[in-house]
Amino acid sequence: MTFVRTAVIAAAISLLAGAVFSAPLKLQPANPQPNPKAGLDVKYIGKGTQRKIRDLSQAKSLLSDAKPGQPLIGLDYRDTNKGEPVLTFTDPYNVAAEITGYMKFDSPGVYEIETWSNDGIEAWVGGQQIGLVRGIQGCEANQRTEVEVPQAGWYPLKIYYFQKLGTSCLMMKSGKKGERFTWTPNNVFGR
Repeated sequence: MTFVRTAVIAAAISLLAGAVFSAPLKLQPANPQPNPKAGLDVKYIGKGTQRKIRDLSQAKSLLSDAKPGQPLIGLDYRDTNKGEPVLTFTDPYNVAAEITGYMKFDSPGVYEIETWSNDGIEAWVGGQQIGLVRGIQGCEANQRTEVEVPQAGWYPLKIYYFQKLGTSCLMMKSGKKGERFTWTPNNVFGR
């Protein structure tokens, strides 16, 4: 009998722990609310073909020497052909970028956000990590993350990104939970 009670209690604790860990991440709005221009700010560092960027931690350490680049229009940079520039940078290979700005949500509620990248990414919105790939990959979806938006408005966004060789991409899908999940339009990003 004691074994059965212990098993029931352990199962209940496991179920509660699962519910707690699957709760949406609560975002923090920008305070004060900005009145941003369209797009996102970006700083770049390029290493050419001689010094390869192999992972996210290496890319982040290189960004201390990054220089401002042409702002991004949003997060709609589809997979390139080999040898084409990375985002708004001039080089096609071994590029690290630090992207900052805001993302706008029109109403409160639970949303799903999914980053796509080639290669690594660490993405944050409203103080919560919504995307992470430490290594090298093709242009593909990263984890889909549920977030709770407490109020309509602008939320801080920060992304560390790198591209090693071959092709590059950086994109986002989003949508209110239970509604259409689609590519995030560029007009929800501000700098």
